[in-house]
Amino acid sequence: MLNFSGLSSQGYSKRSSGTAAIGWWSIHALTLALLVILASPTSALSANSGALIVVGALGLWRWSWAGMHLVRAVIYERMVFPRIRRRASNAPLPSHLFIIVTSYRIQPEVTYTVYQRLIEELEAVHVPATIVSCFTDPADIKLVGRLFNSANLVEGSSIIFIPQAGRGKRHALGQALRVIIERHPPPFSFVALMDGDSALGRNTLRNTCEILSSENDVGAVTTENIPLVKGSTLVREWYRLRMAQRHSTMCSMSLSRRLLVLTGRFSVFRSEIATGEDFVQAVEKDSIPHWRLGTIEMLTGDDKSTWFTVLRRGWKMLYIPDAVVHPIEELPPGGVFSATTSLMSRWFGNMVRNSARAIALGPTRCGFFTWICLVDQRLSMWTPLVGPVCALSACMISGETSYLFLYLLWVLASRTAVSIALWAVTGRFHPLFAAIIYYNQIIGAWLKLRAVFSPHRQRWTRQAIGSPAGGLHNLWSDVSSNLLRYMSIAIFVVIVSGASISLGAPN
Repeated sequence: MLNFSGLSSQGYSKRSSGTAAIGWWSIHALTLALLVILASPTSALSANSGALIVVGALGLWRWSWAGMHLVRAVIYERMVFPRIRRRASNAPLPSHLFIIVTSYRIQPEVTYTVYQRLIEELEAVHVPATIVSCFTDPADIKLVGRLFNSANLVEGSSIIFIPQAGRGKRHALGQALRVIIERHPPPFSFVALMDGDSALGRNTLRNTCEILSSENDVGAVTTENIPLVKGSTLVREWYRLRMAQRHSTMCSMSLSRRLLVLTGRFSVFRSEIATGEDFVQAVEKDSIPHWRLGTIEMLTGDDKSTWFTVLRRGWKMLYIPDAVVHPIEELPPGGVFSATTSLMSRWFGNMVRNSARAIALGPTRCGFFTWICLVDQRLSMWTPLVGPVCALSACMISGETSYLFLYLLWVLASRTAVSIALWAVTGRFHPLFAAIIYYNQIIGAWLKLRAVFSPHRQRWTRQAIGSPAGGLHNLWSDVSSNLLRYMSIAIFVVIVSGASISLGAPN
């Protein structure tokens, strides 16, 4: 067990207290009991059978899809990955490791922990390494320099400092990659990209490098994330749930030796990929064409750009569940709702902007299962909204509120079941998970739809960098995007409501 006492004293922790969990269990049980009383299932079931048919058919599709991912995750983590690990047990380590660490206004105690863990990992693997440190505070040079100079690293190791001038993470990564290219990486060397607020777990470097070394068709790997979170129980469990869902999905995708992202927190690439001009260009200045908005320059989503480049070049990718990185998390200012929607807007926007061009590669290049998952991402942004629309339609048709309570009972019971299934796969559970899952689904669906119709709108949560707001062209883009979005949602509501009414009408 790693000691993060310095961060613990600052309020960062992996999990919430057991006392808080007991209180939330009580609230969960009382809410469930109250909904059972208010729902009046017999009355609600007779109120509108059409809504039940629509929600039931949709639920059968979505929950079977989620169940398939969970089964695939178990197969990969408990059956397939152990064989991969055994093959990698005697694999040679790389001839040289290049590690790019990007930081922007990171607290000194966080920077110290991140670099201390990185240097400890480099000492353990005992191979020559070059750290390229992208910094914003000159004090970081002194802090990190002391750690590096006191380390027992292999001869030929070095550290290079590059000022990150607030022009964005992409610019810093591009500069760092070009510095590596100038040093002519030797054959069989690897390049790791990591964030300056992510601390490596024990043996993470060795575990990732061994598998990348032993699997000749794999071009990049990424790791498990277990966050250290500062904030309330709600904030901490929001992050824990997200990482638990990420773990399950990553394991499922790895069964097909493909992923849906190469996480920017920490990913390792073969140097011949990471130093290719197409890779550097994709990181530094990526863009996508749009039929209505023209060329959209990518500000965020560097991890999607690296993933798409690796995918397009035909390399496989793997998730390494026994290699752990600890993201050091704290919500941006503005309150829980504002902060979580801001983060989800960035994450889902990155997904939306990249999925269309990945789908265009076709199932042969993507792999059939990966391609189907990419298509499903485009459909699943609508499905969470079907339940609320059907429930409200049934209430208006019948004039009774019991149907709404029955729907809320279904939401709480079904999401609790999903949380338990997730616990069986990941070992993580909290009574808040059910409510957070539903919150993420509903708010996430709205944010994904906004990203679909306004893909040009992007913003970093920490840096003051975003899409330009002024100009006639931007005004027209925003007006047309909002008009199309609200029209689409209105059509969606009419179709779903009409279907529930027609299916529930007596013959």
